[in-house]
Amino acid sequence: MRGLDSVGETEDLSSSFIQLDIAGELKSLKDLVNQQAAAIAELKKENAALKKEVDNLKNESAVQANKLSTVKREVEDLKNESAGKQKVAFSAGLGLPAGQRGPFNVDTTLIYKQVLTNVGGAYNQYSGMFTAPVRGVYYIRFTSGIYGNKSNNIGLNLYKNEQHLVHLGELGVDGATKHVSSGVTLELAAGDVVYTQLPANYVVWDDSGLRTSFSGFLIFPM
Repeated sequence: MRGLDSVGETEDLSSSFIQLDIAGELKSLKDLVNQQAAAIAELKKENAALKKEVDNLKNESAVQANKLSTVKREVEDLKNESAGKQKVAFSAGLGLPAGQRGPFNVDTTLIYKQVLTNVGGAYNQYSGMFTAPVRGVYYIRFTSGIYGNKSNNIGLNLYKNEQHLVHLGELGVDGATKHVSSGVTLELAAGDVVYTQLPANYVVWDDSGLRTSFSGFLIFPM
């Protein structure tokens, strides 16, 4: 009987150990599941934050793309506007042969034959006159020089059509070598003519340096 009791006690102890092992394994598995669940929750949180950041970047990118599109459209509009505007610019000098022009006994229109620029073809190198092709505001500049002459005054007169606008000059007694220049902004109608004249008994000089010159350009049409 004693032997049978010992066997029974041993089986009870084995059963208890097995139950404890299973309970321990289940607890470990439960802890692992909880850890994984926490890790998954953290990953979901991080993923949500990343998604929000990506969405923000997409929105920002869309805004930048819209701004870029607007800038491109404005540039194209400016190009088209610029292409539609008439371009006018000229610059010319008396040029060679080197030497003094004048004095003459009457006012004389100067003809600037050496043309540097004539965008739009509004300057006539045979008459010395600039004809405004469009109504607008123009900048006109003229210069002159003289060498070795103290007897005659140096200078030019600027005309619009037949209206005298500006006198540019210096007395002969001021020195043998003189340079003068001036510029004006004019509102011109299409067809208005601008030119310079050498006053009676005045002189100017020119050579390859284009010391006596006539220039202008369209600032903006009106």
